[in-house]
Amino acid sequence: MQHPVQPLVLLLALALCASAQNRPDPDLQAADWHGQAVVAGEILVQFRSGTDAAQQAARHVQLGTTPRAAVALGLVRAALPAGSDLDQQLAAWRLLPEVEFAQPNVLHAAVDTPDDPKLYLQWHLPKVRADAAWDGYLGDPATVVAVIDSGVDVDHPDLAAHLAWGSDPYAGDPDPEDSDGHGTHCAGLAAAVTDNGLGVAGAAPACRFAAYRCGNGSFPSSALVAAINDAVAQGARVLSMSWGSTYADPAIKSALQAARDAGCLLVAAAGNDAASTSFYPAAHAFVLAVGATTATDAQASFSNWGAWVDLAAPGQTIYSTGKGGTYKYLSGTSMACPIVAGAGALLYARLPARTQANAALVRAALEQSAVPVGSWVAHGRLDLAAALAQLDAQVPPALAAVVPAQLPALGGALTLHGGGLLSATAVTLDGAPLAFTPGPGGTLECLATPSGPLGPQLVAVTTPTGVTSLTLERVETVPPALLVPASTPGGADCTWNLGGLAHDQAFVLLALAADTFTWGGATLLVPVVVVSAGPLDAAGLGAIEAWLPAAAAGTSFRSQLATWDAGLTGASAIALTTIE
Repeated sequence: MQHPVQPLVLLLALALCASAQNRPDPDLQAADWHGQAVVAGEILVQFRSGTDAAQQAARHVQLGTTPRAAVALGLVRAALPAGSDLDQQLAAWRLLPEVEFAQPNVLHAAVDTPDDPKLYLQWHLPKVRADAAWDGYLGDPATVVAVIDSGVDVDHPDLAAHLAWGSDPYAGDPDPEDSDGHGTHCAGLAAAVTDNGLGVAGAAPACRFAAYRCGNGSFPSSALVAAINDAVAQGARVLSMSWGSTYADPAIKSALQAARDAGCLLVAAAGNDAASTSFYPAAHAFVLAVGATTATDAQASFSNWGAWVDLAAPGQTIYSTGKGGTYKYLSGTSMACPIVAGAGALLYARLPARTQANAALVRAALEQSAVPVGSWVAHGRLDLAAALAQLDAQVPPALAAVVPAQLPALGGALTLHGGGLLSATAVTLDGAPLAFTPGPGGTLECLATPSGPLGPQLVAVTTPTGVTSLTLERVETVPPALLVPASTPGGADCTWNLGGLAHDQAFVLLALAADTFTWGGATLLVPVVVVSAGPLDAAGLGAIEAWLPAAAAGTSFRSQLATWDAGLTGASAIALTTIE
């Protein structure tokens, strides 16, 4: 419902303050946003050419932001609502067709690639298009790749923060400290701490690793089996194994079969004998065998080859972490293996659980997206970005949660959690389409507009592989809230959207100053004008509309919704609007 306000009423109210004071810029306070320093509570929004002031103002109302200044043509610096989530706000703004881009207000130059100073030495990362994959996803700390090797320098500054757990089954103690540096190099390739201003980057920037010391460069079956079993029990999703022999060790095969049955992705080096002879455990059909390529995508001279070698990855002159906080180059299928294992962890982090089916999806995505490099390898060379896209297209959608589960009738941002959502082609709420955009961690960010009636509503996500849905509850807006533009042109209509308890009487308080008083336990504006919006509808929604005179340009006013039912039932936050 809409209740018109006589223009003269608002004009008389605004005339009481002939000159509105300009608001001073707030003190800039820093906040951390995914490792980047940004201005707390602010974003920059670039509107597309042709988006007029009224359209811009309407979007600010919709999302609850307050414009602070025009930075350049169409670029607006805006304040976020108190307590709002920066990522959700950015996602909501990026959904809008009028918006070219939305970003945090950074305090120093943002970079498009990690700031690890030795990243330029890691030629293998751009070769497998890791940077393109990272633009869409960085992984998740809950996903762990177990590096079963010579241990790891767990105090290495480029590794320590990503250690999930570790042990030494060779010596029988809990300390996985590296014996010769091989495992440390492998751990860095899979999951070095990335974008930390130090050293190198890992293939799975946000995932973690588990460290197992199984010997001094040669590893007894007993230690390897113990490490495999512990990694499975502790919840590792990927096992990286840069070791082996031509002997198909029954004890190791049995342990790996159990790991496979538990849903682990098993990745092993194909060996460095320049031969086609089967090398185990890589040659087992249920293990992903990895050969090595050069910078020109040729087969590395040392790499084993054959139909049993499933995938290739860079393995010649590979730069990564070393013992004692150092960095070094190594070559071998031992290096190619953790690059693929890290890629597998990045993909596996997309999925909600460790299962055989999910491990098979990850393996299929890695293999089917590979770049052909010759008949010496079954599928080709790893392409991490293509694998990620392939996985998203293969995963059946599974909507696990909608946040919030209770959505105010006045609307707001929704975050959809689950698996296989990023290939979504449509999102609907009770059959009505919602705009959506990918969010962090494989989520979808959506924006719901004011809508009734109250009660259960079905959120559905459609992807090429199916449809998944969950129910949320549309509830009354408690406490009351109103949406009004943060800036609006003079000589045009302005709309206040109202939300509260069903059938309560709604009053909009209008004031020029920020003076307040306390009544009925609420802090209320000292109003110049009180506008009755009548009763809210059965969903607790209402609206008023007023024409703002052009003569009031440059004036700022404040609005607040108060609701009444035999007494004051609530009051909204106070909103500030500037007439342009």
